[in-house]
Amino acid sequence: MVKIIFSDIDGSLITDELVVTKRTQEALVKAVEKGIYFVPVSARMPEAIKPIIKDFLPKTPIISYNGAFIQDENGEEIDSSPMPIEDGVKICRYLEEAHPTIAWNVYSGEKWLSQDRSNQWIAREEDVVGISSQESNLEDVGHLSDIHKLLLMGNPDEILVVEDVLKERYPDLSIAKSYPYYLEIMASGIQKGRAVEQLSEHYGIAMSETIAFGDNFNDLDMLEAVGQGYVMANGPEAVKQAIGNVVADNNSDGIAEVLENIL
Repeated sequence: MVKIIFSDIDGSLITDELVVTKRTQEALVKAVEKGIYFVPVSARMPEAIKPIIKDFLPKTPIISYNGAFIQDENGEEIDSSPMPIEDGVKICRYLEEAHPTIAWNVYSGEKWLSQDRSNQWIAREEDVVGISSQESNLEDVGHLSDIHKLLLMGNPDEILVVEDVLKERYPDLSIAKSYPYYLEIMASGIQKGRAVEQLSEHYGIAMSETIAFGDNFNDLDMLEAVGQGYVMANGPEAVKQAIGNVVADNNSDGIAEVLENIL
């Protein structure tokens, strides 16, 4: 019996047009009506996840920042794994001094602080996620209670340089590119697999009673942690081979097909 459905968002739950298809919406609503939890799992911030599902599932648990922040269906915090504030401030200061063309973004819970909203990279990200950031400075960053993620944006060649420098300076942080032009920085040990286990434990549900959908390498540990993992057909071949259960791509209702069979 499936009791929790976990799903990555970009490349899995939503299409290339950044929407959830009607068929997938209906399958998810039917599952929730039967008492099954649906949980989106993403590197996005909570406020960039909610608009995607608010029209058909306005109240769901959410795993954001790849697991650094976990909330229940009422928005209450289940777990938080922030990085040191001091490290966040130092990294942003380093960028302003040594790489001024790289734009920084700081995420704290449901807050998004950005360096310059007129920057082309930040404006693009605001357009993609459909929300506005709060233009801020280093003093604002220093006054945050938590930092769940830094997102650095810029020219891919310069991002590579910054990545090498920061990995050497901050070996205790998780630093990785999500796109050639995006560098994400979080506390060490942040993984989707760990997060889905924590949320399942919170609700007293065995991992054998959970399933998950994903499309990329950062979904692997989640797909391996649950009772049954499914890879979207648009995912890399290595991920498909590792998990084995391949469903239709994110544009072709792969999630809906599985849920319809389960229900």
